[in-house]
Amino acid sequence: MWSRKELKGNAKKILSKNYWKAFLVTLILITVCGAGASSGAGTSSGLSSMATIRNRANREKRNEVKATEKINIDKTDKNFDFSMDVDGKKINVKIDGNKVYINDKEVASDGDNYRINIDGKSISVNDKDGSVVIDGKQIKIGDKSGGVDIKDGKVTVRDGEDKVVFNGSIDDSKDVFLRGFAIFMAIAGVIMLFIMIIAGILTIFVFNPLRVGGYNYFNRLHEGTSKFTNIFGGFKHGHYGASVRNMFLKDLYEFLWSMLFIIPGIIKSYSYWMVPYLTADNPNLSASRAFEISKKTMKGDKWNTFVLQLSFIGWVLLCILSFGVGAYFLAPYQEATYAELYATLKQKAIANGIATEEELAVAA
Repeated sequence: MWSRKELKGNAKKILSKNYWKAFLVTLILITVCGAGASSGAGTSSGLSSMATIRNRANREKRNEVKATEKINIDKTDKNFDFSMDVDGKKINVKIDGNKVYINDKEVASDGDNYRINIDGKSISVNDKDGSVVIDGKQIKIGDKSGGVDIKDGKVTVRDGEDKVVFNGSIDDSKDVFLRGFAIFMAIAGVIMLFIMIIAGILTIFVFNPLRVGGYNYFNRLHEGTSKFTNIFGGFKHGHYGASVRNMFLKDLYEFLWSMLFIIPGIIKSYSYWMVPYLTADNPNLSASRAFEISKKTMKGDKWNTFVLQLSFIGWVLLCILSFGVGAYFLAPYQEATYAELYATLKQKAIANGIATEEELAVAA
């Protein structure tokens, strides 16, 4: 039975002569593979952008309500009255000499024309010739009464006999915003999909083989025969296909199990824990055999492996206090320790008849 103290002690001895080379290896892995794993930040960014737009939409909505309630009318010495229907809200306007009433409530006024601003759009009423001016276009509605209906950006003007004399539209800022928002979301969705596809391709065909090369480096470091170039072992002829296939299946299986619930996904990740190391050691090992050896060997050691990883929590907290910089210096110690665990589990697999020495042979 292995102990955490023993594994960490062995890792420290190995790193005492190889730390900076191991540091460079983990630096490359974190920089390259870590960049690939962090492609979900465009989503955060995308979610952040969505939140910004949503807040802007709320502001627009609040402004819309205020604008709807804002009606500015200048006084006149003539009489005029008409009604407006603004998004279902009835507004009655009446001018009696020097007094102006909105929904039978007197309001202050001055000037020559009656100007009504709805959603920032100028609609002016001039009682002298009984006309309405919409966006600079004059429409005659008579000198007694008339109606201006504004709804969903559509404008209808009726004369005193309720005859439609104008039927058009005023560009509604809310509609423009919603259309712009829809276009933005469509473009953002396409960009996010493109980023996810590119990230997935890079992960499968570049990052995963590089990760296998990292396991290969630390496997050989345990044996005292590691070279820096071992980090690229996953790309070697005869190794690349196995690296791509086995790592893809491992990630896929863990993802599918995590879709059931988080806990089953975590448990299965420990069942498959040895697969990358086995792939680095023997790329000729079939995927099914690699998963079989890992699952059988990890029985009884999944919890112990979890506790081993958890034992680095103190160092991890220090890394957080150092704004993540310490993680680069901790990584060689962690990876060397996990390689020691794998070497111990290999002996368990051979001793229990789970795998043969040939199956666990170091790749040439």
